[in-house]
Amino acid sequence: MSTRTGTICPVCGFATPKTGIDPRSIDQHRRYFAVIRAVFYHWPESHERQFTDETELRKWLQMKAGYREIGAQMPLAGINKEKALLLAEAAIRAAGSYAMPVLHGSTLVVFRPKSIAFNRLSHLAFCELNKTIEDIIRAETGLDPEQVLIEQEGAA
Repeated sequence: MSTRTGTICPVCGFATPKTGIDPRSIDQHRRYFAVIRAVFYHWPESHERQFTDETELRKWLQMKAGYREIGAQMPLAGINKEKALLLAEAAIRAAGSYAMPVLHGSTLVVFRPKSIAFNRLSHLAFCELNKTIEDIIRAETGLDPEQVLIEQEGAA
């Protein structure tokens, strides 16, 4: 919806100023990180994937949501694919990097997360990323991100 002063986000109601760009809401940005932090502290121990910190969880969620780019592609001729996948994942973690190796046929593809910096991701695109990540959290863990956030804020 457009107004004389800008546009109003149909997802969160944030009114953007009329500047020719699509700025992000700092409140939305803060909520995003608060949800990730809260979910990290409530992440099920039974889940096959565990994270060392909130940043690792956030990057994994972003890549799982499709907000990623290809960092490398390696053909796996004559190599055990599962072992190659485990070695790549271990090397990435040991290097302190945030990337996700995935097998695509006989090729190991390494995805890396894209930046969510204010100048790289518009408000509406960030809204969509938020929604997708919250859907992934529900599907992966059964947790309701909003409820976990409320509980985390109540405990603080």
